[in-house]
Amino acid sequence: MPLLLRIFPIILILIIAPKTFSHDDQTHKLVGKSKADLLESCVEPTEIMRKKHYEFLYHQRDLTVIDGIRTKKHSLANCIDCHVSRDEKGAFIPINEEGQFCYTCHIETATNIDCFACHASVPRHNKLEAKQENTRKSISIIANKLEYMVNR
Repeated sequence: MPLLLRIFPIILILIIAPKTFSHDDQTHKLVGKSKADLLESCVEPTEIMRKKHYEFLYHQRDLTVIDGIRTKKHSLANCIDCHVSRDEKGAFIPINEEGQFCYTCHIETATNIDCFACHASVPRHNKLEAKQENTRKSISIIANKLEYMVNR
């Protein structure tokens, strides 16, 4: 009997724990701050993503690292591109920073986010996008200087 009394709490935790991590009927708390907030759905239905996103990420990791197959559907980079927010100046806020998308849910469910020990927590732009952004900034500076010179 004492063995049963020691095992019972463990069994109870195993039965209750999955429900505490499932995000049942909880809505996204950062509405309006990312691309994802403007979309009707994610790459999978929302209810499934809330409960199984880590499974998709692990499966994608194995496909990419072991098999060399790269796709965007369940890639971490694609998740970040869509769910990352920007501050009032337009700069990306790390997705795992306090109050942001990943952090908000993971802190509520008491789960660790270990992805960002290796992966970027903000989107990485390619060189062409960076050059285009620099060109836009340069044009804006030149336009402002011309306007100043004309209005002198």
